Amino acid sequence: MRKLGRSSGMVTGEARLRPSLDAAYDFDALLALTNTRLAALMPRESGDETGVLLTASRMAVLGQGKRVRPLITMLACAHAGGDAQRALDFGCAVEIVHAASLVLDDLPCMDDATIRRGAPTVHRAYGEDAAVLSAIALVNEAHRTILNDQGLGADCKLALQGLLISAIGFEGLAQGQMRDLRDGAEARTEHGLRQLNHLKTGALFVAACRGGGLIGGASPDQIASLSRVGAAIGFAFQLCDDLLDATATVETAGKNVAQDQGKLNFVDLWGPGRFRAAVRQCVSEANRNLGTDSPIGAYVTDLFSHAAFPG
Repeated sequence: MRKLGRSSGMVTGEARLRPSLDAAYDFDALLALTNTRLAALMPRESGDETGVLLTASRMAVLGQGKRVRPLITMLACAHAGGDAQRALDFGCAVEIVHAASLVLDDLPCMDDATIRRGAPTVHRAYGEDAAVLSAIALVNEAHRTILNDQGLGADCKLALQGLLISAIGFEGLAQGQMRDLRDGAEARTEHGLRQLNHLKTGALFVAACRGGGLIGGASPDQIASLSRVGAAIGFAFQLCDDLLDATATVETAGKNVAQDQGKLNFVDLWGPGRFRAAVRQCVSEANRNLGTDSPIGAYVTDLFSHAAFPG
């Protein structure tokens, strides 16, 4: 059982966040809470032909997953001084968007993957038509989840929707995937790869951190600090995913590997040897912005302790 005890310390500096004042955080309990809430949020299967869309959508969201993004969201809320559970629904909305993006990434016209989280990908199980439509429906459900959150005010809901819009579209996931598809084999600089990774992965982590902080009552300086934390986590996450793709097997990864062959990434640019140091640097960067005894810092340190894991 992984817990973070109560902290009495404070972090100085305008851009630093104060530690959560809640008594304890059991990360496994937050994971269970997230899985229960996701199951409750997803529409029930109807059993008729129209239920294929619902079944495909539930498969995409409720399959095995680490739920990193909703946990980061809740811990960011706690880190800003709020109740972690107040950010549960927004964290689930972020996770639903993530699930939708994986459904699209796996399509034959993109990464052409057949296995995701140890099971057939959605398009392999239910067809490409159901996969595309379920991804569209899931993005819609993410926004519905925010709008239906009775614990948030109208201004907060609008701000949270704005964060998701930025993370999904021309400034985030869609743009990152398009760049990766169209210019993956072209020569890239380290700076260019960092930009690409931020679009593909970091943008949604930034939204999770900023949204959780917003719900928790963070100040503008605290929100800026949380943005840097989200960017660092996202970069570390993508590094681990790239290394996994290059070195793991389907059995250990739970998904197709060697998907990045022909695309220049940090494995090619740096070689595997630099990865662990780079991931540790990302964790250090996050912790510099969080200060000591942070619920996010404790979780992130634990998360990346093995330096590579399935996305």
